[in-house]
Amino acid sequence: MKKLIPLFLALFLLLIATLGPVQAQEGISALSTTEVQFPTELTFNLRAESAADITQIFLRYKVNRITTVPVTSVVQLEFDHAPLVEASWTWKMKKMLGSLPPGTEIRYSWRIQDASGYQLETAWETVQFNDNRYSWDTLTEGDVTLFWYRGGLSFAQALFDAANEALDRLARDTGAYLEQPIKIYIYASSQDLLEAMVYPQEWTGGVTLTEFNTVLIPVPPGDVARDGRTISHEMAHLVTYHMTFNPYNDIPTWLSEGLSTYAEGNLRPDFKASLDRAISEDSLIPLRTLSSNFPVNYDEAILSYGESYSVVQFLIDRYGSEKMLHLLSIFKQGSSYDDALLEAYGFDTAGLEELWRLSLGLEPRPSPSPPPPPPPPAPPRPGLFA
Repeated sequence: MKKLIPLFLALFLLLIATLGPVQAQEGISALSTTEVQFPTELTFNLRAESAADITQIFLRYKVNRITTVPVTSVVQLEFDHAPLVEASWTWKMKKMLGSLPPGTEIRYSWRIQDASGYQLETAWETVQFNDNRYSWDTLTEGDVTLFWYRGGLSFAQALFDAANEALDRLARDTGAYLEQPIKIYIYASSQDLLEAMVYPQEWTGGVTLTEFNTVLIPVPPGDVARDGRTISHEMAHLVTYHMTFNPYNDIPTWLSEGLSTYAEGNLRPDFKASLDRAISEDSLIPLRTLSSNFPVNYDEAILSYGESYSVVQFLIDRYGSEKMLHLLSIFKQGSSYDDALLEAYGFDTAGLEELWRLSLGLEPRPSPSPPPPPPPPAPPRPGLFA
């Protein structure tokens, strides 16, 4: 009988240790809310209560975005210690040098501790950073959702159809496709769009926020024809981003913009006129130059888009969609520009430019003259005390 007492005591202590964490979590209660003030602020509110003073509150949050390294941010809140506390923290978008696009999802959780050592970690919740200045309507099919607030259903349907036609064209001619759902927000004016951003830029078309799978476009009702092209262009940027995203390298600008311009359908008349003139005058911009940012000069920028379209069309027409898809898959591995072209097609940027120019009836671009040989080294000078 005496041997049973230590065994019973050990079992009792084990039971107490097992119940400890459950009692700790039950000792603190919490109620959480959020407030969105788009596009500048997102506030997290907490009301927590315990038998002892609450001494620590941490907010953990993470943004749903495409990234190679998921990041969880942690904020320690300041408050007066008490058994019942109300605390809040406001995420000011100006401090992050930008803003989150509408519809961004943020997951968050609280960790609370009181003076007795009890802790509570709340379940992860999700808040959407919605542009609540407008009452949005939606159209959804497959992986595409379109949001708009002005104009009828036929207006939205025309834009929605343009987006899906661009996806179909890319899938048919390049094999590229969306890998994740995307959102398209249609603003009724450029001013409305600019006001949706903390640090707006004076662009005239749409903007694609690739890491958020979001497209923002200003389209006044009744201007569908022109802006259908814009939607197609921006949709293609998302597809290309999905197909080539990697932590090492981007793809050449001529390929990114060429695919997006190709997705619009026939080349815009002003792009075509600029391209035709440059071909007739043999004044095309070198392809290697178009691998980086396009010129800021308007006429040169128009030509850059026209040339990029022409190069992409040349690759698709001559080598087919499978080769283009293979090229994109190589870029997804982080390959350099020339290495990717060599692996997919057997030529580098210079070789591609030569073949493309020949297809236009132009001679290959003259190779740069080799640098002159360095002068022979000067004979050694005798030392001062030689």
